Amino acid sequence: MNNFIERHLAAQYRTLLFSKEFSEDAIFGFECNDGWANLIEATFRLTQQHAELKALDVKVTQAKEKLGQLRIYHSGSDEDIGSVFEIAQLASGCICELCGKPGEVVSLEGWLVARCGKHTGRGHLDPIEAHIADEKYITSYTQALDMILAFFATGAVRWVQDERTAFAGRRPLEMLATEEGCQTIFTFLNRLEHGVGV
Repeated sequence: MNNFIERHLAAQYRTLLFSKEFSEDAIFGFECNDGWANLIEATFRLTQQHAELKALDVKVTQAKEKLGQLRIYHSGSDEDIGSVFEIAQLASGCICELCGKPGEVVSLEGWLVARCGKHTGRGHLDPIEAHIADEKYITSYTQALDMILAFFATGAVRWVQDERTAFAGRRPLEMLATEEGCQTIFTFLNRLEHGVGV
């Protein structure tokens, strides 16, 4: 991940990433490409909100790509925050690690990687456009996942993995790859919560 993104995440989520003795300009060292930056920021935002609400001292110890998915290792969490990280791992397999567009886990030159159609061919190592933080996606993902946790609690991870008739047979974890998908999930669950027919 490029230094600008790492510095931004380190500044925004210092309490999650560092103990108090680290200097202000410390870098965490994310071991993945820029395409997951928005997913990581949304995950950290929701984690920080839950940790502050429940007075938890959550620390992220490592964030890296493994077998085509984002793995975030942490300590000090509760079951809800554990679900936040587990769902991020599942959703990352539906997001291209290079560009952030919807994708899937594929085998590429003997490695499992999360890629979109554009980055699975011969030019998959071509330069990638500079990452631009997508605040709309980050906010939509945070709202959708917060609603999923509130609605399904300990069943949230299982709920995102199964195909849903309400979403034309799509799995919510695939929908979490886009702003539109996140908004669809949020709207659906919000309507259910308020007893509105869907």
